[in-house]
Amino acid sequence: MQAGEKNELEERHNQVVAEREREKIATEERHNQLVRDLKESYSDALEWLYSVETISRDYWLDKGHTEEYADEMEILLDSFIRIIKGLRMGTTGSSVWFLVFRLQDEEGNHITADHDDVLMPYWTEFANALIHWSKYHATGRERISMVSFFNVETPDAVLDILRPALKQAKVNYVGLENNSTPQTWKLAEIIEDVIQTNHKVMHVSLGGNILSNEEFQTICNAIRRRNAEQSSAMQCITLKKCFADGINTDMLKKILSCNTVAIWLAGNGLSSREAMIIAEFLNSNPTLARLNLRDNRFYDADAAVLANSLSSNTNLRSLDVSGNTAMTADGRLSILRVIFDVSGLASCAASNQSCRVFGFEQGHQLEQGISSLNFYTNVVFNKLEKIFAMLALSEEHSFINTALLSGVPASLMPKLLYSANYPSPEKQLYIQESQICI
Repeated sequence: MQAGEKNELEERHNQVVAEREREKIATEERHNQLVRDLKESYSDALEWLYSVETISRDYWLDKGHTEEYADEMEILLDSFIRIIKGLRMGTTGSSVWFLVFRLQDEEGNHITADHDDVLMPYWTEFANALIHWSKYHATGRERISMVSFFNVETPDAVLDILRPALKQAKVNYVGLENNSTPQTWKLAEIIEDVIQTNHKVMHVSLGGNILSNEEFQTICNAIRRRNAEQSSAMQCITLKKCFADGINTDMLKKILSCNTVAIWLAGNGLSSREAMIIAEFLNSNPTLARLNLRDNRFYDADAAVLANSLSSNTNLRSLDVSGNTAMTADGRLSILRVIFDVSGLASCAASNQSCRVFGFEQGHQLEQGISSLNFYTNVVFNKLEKIFAMLALSEEHSFINTALLSGVPASLMPKLLYSANYPSPEKQLYIQESQICI
């Protein structure tokens, strides 16, 4: 090896060694900085926990609240402290944090805790702790991470504190539910900001909050833009009890067209007018997979309208109509005919094979539930299970009703019967759906 080549190799070696040394020093510095940050955070958390002003029960009683209200406020403040400590120390043992005020009136309705300035230090420290947890303790392995505030008033002053935390939080669910507050409210603006900037958030729940159509439109537009422009799509929006007497046509269409996987519209006073709009939407076979219509005002005729839309829908996987007490056996039958038509094998095979319908469970509204139908994710298994049920249950005196098999080619009989009898993924069936010529 010539002297020049040797010198060049030595120079390269020294450069590599120097680069690795710099990387080692930088790594050690990052580690030391992390340790310093954590120690400082732990110190701040402990200092806050020991220095925060205790709010006595008498404070709430002097404000004119009841004994029960004062008791629940003590529980709420204890929850604040427990969650803040866990977030700061990384010892929550969970990635689900709910702040809940649990007081109810005589009719079982939730009472919202009034905002008070003495709560501001708690809100501030909660927001700081959530940011800290997201930076230092969120592992990225959490299957579900949630932060939600139930029945606690959140005026603009509180939302301004929560805003930067919710924009940075490594959570996939953000809920502000029943947070009644005065008319001037930044809720829609802040939810829009969170949806657009925090791509970890997949589900937003605003149950019990009454906003204007313009504010809901702002939120829907934010979801639509994010789902159209970004790879991290919003999966679900929950608008439970957000509309007192139904949703106007334009607003409902905007909500349905958000392009989310799931939509919850429970308890909004929806009736025949909305059923027609929803059915028209479902009839177009959108990508929506789950739709919750619990506790509305649908009747049997509405069940029939919704059922008809399932005839051409192959994407909807779950429809919940529980709590629509005006639906009777006739409404159940309308839906049942669409998801399990027993008039013949061809009709059975042409039934909706993808959507499970909830709301007619035994002991709830009607005697026999139908949610066990379309149980499997694979629609072929659902179809085969129904076919076997028809063959086995439509004949009283023998195991199989052979009359129903008159149109099936003899060569397919064994495959059909075997596949129908074992409609589960574990059996690894390779029969092609196109082979079942019925």
